[in-house]
Amino acid sequence: MSDASDVLIVGAGIMGSAIARALAQAGCSVRVLEKSIPGAEASSVAAGILAPLVEHDEGPLRALGVASREAYVDLAAALRSEVGADVGFVRSGVLTVSMDEDATGDRIDGDAARRLEPALAASIRSARVLSDEAQVDPPRLLAALVQSAERAGAKFTSGAAVRGLVRRGDRIVGVETDRETLSAGHVVLAAGAWTSLVPGLPRVLAGAVRPVRGQLLRASLRAPITRRIVFADHAYLVPRLDGRMIVGATMEDVGFTKEVTLGAVASLASHAVAVLPGLASARFLEADVSFRPASIDGLPLIGPSGLDGLWLASGHFRNGILLAPSTATILASQIAGTACLLDARPFDPRRLGD
Repeated sequence: MSDASDVLIVGAGIMGSAIARALAQAGCSVRVLEKSIPGAEASSVAAGILAPLVEHDEGPLRALGVASREAYVDLAAALRSEVGADVGFVRSGVLTVSMDEDATGDRIDGDAARRLEPALAASIRSARVLSDEAQVDPPRLLAALVQSAERAGAKFTSGAAVRGLVRRGDRIVGVETDRETLSAGHVVLAAGAWTSLVPGLPRVLAGAVRPVRGQLLRASLRAPITRRIVFADHAYLVPRLDGRMIVGATMEDVGFTKEVTLGAVASLASHAVAVLPGLASARFLEADVSFRPASIDGLPLIGPSGLDGLWLASGHFRNGILLAPSTATILASQIAGTACLLDARPFDPRRLGD
């Protein structure tokens, strides 16, 4: 084997790039392997929503999400300082709206919602305001993470298809690609929906992550028509400061069938216009598709695999962007011994073998 590194990371999306940056800044020699180019899959398609209070009920996953959302304040500032990048972090807030539910408890009525966001449809009857929720721009974030990681010494290799893990006794000691065999003290799988397809995984993890297809739309207006992200029953709408609007997203169990479908485009557009009628005049930019990595029990897999030398950072489902900073912090603490105040126990992959 050649080119020994302290850590090999399989996957150069947001997750792998954030982990590479954290480990390289902690003094590890890091190499990141990507079958195509960094961010070619889910990371570049994601809407960039940082909304743990919308996504999760009380529990460890919400707590991790809130910590990660707040970590973006410092991460965005650090990336601006390190590489001069604006990653689009905005504390935009969220409105969760309903056309069926009346205002009760912490929900305001439709008129109050329209005073906050006048573009909302007259059919909106109630809304919940979540002011701390935020967003980032995933392509800009990814580019900044890669650049920062490289400046810290991490090396990224594109076009490297991983054919298997290299095992010596009871320990993983490297990775075999279609080009070469590479050795490392630690291997981190951050391969998203493809994680379970990597040969050599412990049997208990072989089917632990499956793909869930998500389609979304991008449209453009001369100026934003909402300030807040809007969550409705059948769509979410994410406004960018430049007038772009992200409309998502489907959830489809269709394996790795990577297709944009007419039905999804029609459904998302219809729901978007029903919530924000002004979008009817928006310029359609594109439809896109990716695969979310869904874990078998609904919790991400972060930490030791149960096989020495092999670590996982996968199964984040539709919260990969949100949870990337916390995941990177956890793995850097476990591999490089850096400080971490987060409770990683609920996300330990070894729970699946219990």
